[in-house]
Amino acid sequence: MKRLFSAPTVVNLEITEICNVKCRHCYNFWRDESIGQNSLDEKKFDKLIDRIIEAGVFHVILTGGEPMAKFPLLVHGFTRLRDANISFSCNSNLMLCTDERAKTLASLGLDHILTSLPSREPTVNDFIMGKEGSFNRIMKGIENATNNGIRVSANMVVSKSTYNDVYETAKLAASKGCQKIFTTRMVPPTYSHGKVDEQDIPTPEQTKIALDQAIQAKKDFGIMIGSLVSYPLCFLGDLEKYADFVGRGCPGQSGHIMSINATGETHSCTHEAKGYGSVFDRPISEIYQQKEMKKWRTSYHFDGCKGCDYIDVCESGCRMTAQAYTGEHSGKDPLYLGPHVFEKHVKLVEDDGFSSKIKNGMEFCAPGRLRFRKEDGFYLVNARWANTMPLDNEIAEFLIKYQKSGESFTLEDFGESKMGLLANLYYKDYVIDKSEQDIGERALKGLGLNLDALPSKRLQIA
Repeated sequence: MKRLFSAPTVVNLEITEICNVKCRHCYNFWRDESIGQNSLDEKKFDKLIDRIIEAGVFHVILTGGEPMAKFPLLVHGFTRLRDANISFSCNSNLMLCTDERAKTLASLGLDHILTSLPSREPTVNDFIMGKEGSFNRIMKGIENATNNGIRVSANMVVSKSTYNDVYETAKLAASKGCQKIFTTRMVPPTYSHGKVDEQDIPTPEQTKIALDQAIQAKKDFGIMIGSLVSYPLCFLGDLEKYADFVGRGCPGQSGHIMSINATGETHSCTHEAKGYGSVFDRPISEIYQQKEMKKWRTSYHFDGCKGCDYIDVCESGCRMTAQAYTGEHSGKDPLYLGPHVFEKHVKLVEDDGFSSKIKNGMEFCAPGRLRFRKEDGFYLVNARWANTMPLDNEIAEFLIKYQKSGESFTLEDFGESKMGLLANLYYKDYVIDKSEQDIGERALKGLGLNLDALPSKRLQIA
């Protein structure tokens, strides 16, 4: 049974509508031409951060618009979040990221930026972003960020003109020091209502080519891969091969994310035009729990997905894409194949010798970076950044106990019947090997997959 949260775990906070480009695929592209008039000021920003603290949010993504267009405000926000022990990251095209600015952000504790990289071809990139010279400025921005120790991930929104360019774009991103590339689906505009212009949207066959190229790039260049918009798992079919695209799901439907724009208005999805109330007027948890927003977490599934083992992972694919094609949030994702036919299922752990190590007394620790939020009947446990999942009270309280004591534990302490869960907690960075340093998030398959949403028969050690 799906667990419902009291508030989001992540907030996507738009500090300004101002942007220095106009990307063809951006959810802001279709907004009113007056866009750019709204930005937060420090007083309003502080009010929003107070609301975020009150709600128990673990992670905040500061975005825009282009957040570096309001650099002093960005610095103010990161300072407040750092002091409140809330982790943070930034979405930026990096065109305004000078070396000096990167140094400042790194000194505040910023360690990750998601940037845009529509294509490795400068002319194609500049056309998509609507600004000549944007490619070269992005390259320089990536260099400035990575040279100052900030991890950078590149987001490539895949179109008909770029689907066959994923491999080379990933190669470029890897060569520039990017740790990850997202091959993200293009979401149609919210005003489509069943009349989608498919001029830029890849066909299903082209989409598979893009994903296959990403997988090959991972093998060849060691770059991590994923998508920021979910694919229906029945479309992927082979969940072993496409494991890096399995765990995304929809963060709005899972209950993890809320988007807040520069006016304080709230949304379940950044692509959504509909608002649910201003955070300046009401607490985040109150808006989150209201009936209309709650539908995202309880009702927006396509009827054809009923009975599927992966319904709480996949969530019927992208709901905003479904709305664009059908006019309904509960409509069919155009990539849906069904009914629930999968060539291969999920395997989270692939180290053949790992189960033996656990059985032979491997010692684990609960790292000090774990954060906990008590919910109704369970805990939300945050490993780092935006990586949060629900755990039973017994498991969470076990981790709290060992985190506080600093002692190590073994499978015997944890419970021999829970060996599969312990292994997956290790691979998802919630526990660490006593003998290793806390090396950070492990770049393995299934890392983003919520174990709580996965059917118990799929929670296995390979």
